[in-house]
Amino acid sequence: MPPKPLPTAILKPNSAKKDNTVTTKGIILGDNITWNPVTLPNGHVVLIGASGSGKTQTLKAIAHELPQVFPEVRIIIVDFHGDLELPGETYYPLDMESSYGINPLVVDLDTKGGGPNLQAISVAATFKKALVLGANQEGLVISILNSCYRIKGIVQDDFNTWTRTPPTFADVRSEIEARVEDGCKESVKLQLKLAATFQYGIFDKPQPSLNHPIIRFDLSALGKVPGLSAIASEALTKQLMDSHRIMGEIEDKTPRSFVFIDEAKEVKNSRSIKIILGDGRKYGLCAVLASQRDAEISDEAIANSSTKIVLMVDQSEVKRVARRFRFAENIVAALQPLEALVRMGTIGTKCKIKPYYERV
Repeated sequence: MPPKPLPTAILKPNSAKKDNTVTTKGIILGDNITWNPVTLPNGHVVLIGASGSGKTQTLKAIAHELPQVFPEVRIIIVDFHGDLELPGETYYPLDMESSYGINPLVVDLDTKGGGPNLQAISVAATFKKALVLGANQEGLVISILNSCYRIKGIVQDDFNTWTRTPPTFADVRSEIEARVEDGCKESVKLQLKLAATFQYGIFDKPQPSLNHPIIRFDLSALGKVPGLSAIASEALTKQLMDSHRIMGEIEDKTPRSFVFIDEAKEVKNSRSIKIILGDGRKYGLCAVLASQRDAEISDEAIANSSTKIVLMVDQSEVKRVARRFRFAENIVAALQPLEALVRMGTIGTKCKIKPYYERV
């Protein structure tokens, strides 16, 4: 049986092209498609496209022009490939030679759901998933982290201590070594499990400021060590969500920040990303998640993102992508580089994306 055509009520035909890329109504993605998160239930975006489809060019186009629509917006790019550079960015490479790092032990200052004890539980849960820890090792990590916080004078019952300089993984390593010397066999096993993480050193170094208009964290070097990318991205996204919650709910739909992640597979099971997708809208924090493969995008990401962009995908992916993104299979199969199906709310439209290189 031949594929069913896409209903005209769902897919709108294009009208004449417009030259302007940015208008007061939003960003023109291409042809007649204007995207403005303020007009949608939320500003989250899910984007899928195979290698060579124009995925990177589309991501960079959106990130580059968001500040022209929202002058106060902050752009944070978690770059797993090292190819999302933008003009005027503050660039933080995370590798063994870099002077920058990420500190997963920064305490959430929310009096209703923060503090060192809950931060220790959160970090231990991240370790469990990223490094495949057992239940005993997870409990040991919590105990070790609590000890590190106490040594720094940071205690759950005294909010005034939460702003003190938090421990780093250098302190965690020292605490584990002390327990190993005391004969703790579980600490020996944990030490071996964390050896590569400690050796890389990115969680020992000073964390840079997140208060810049455009920030790019280059995590491309971390893929060589299992678990590092997941821990770093989880720490960053959690800190972003924590800081936005502290600022309070926004009065309108104008976003405060966008976090761009070019490999959704790295955060598919991220607790912080799930929270951003569910609650970020209230606090002005939006996520843009991109992937080459459908299986790397979670159901939560699709369900909670008002904007879906489908670029050319591998033919083996067509059937599943068409079903999950609610487009006709034959139209998805026929997409060419920089051609996209864009769904905003209930309306889907096909367009030719105007790439980043034509906008600068």
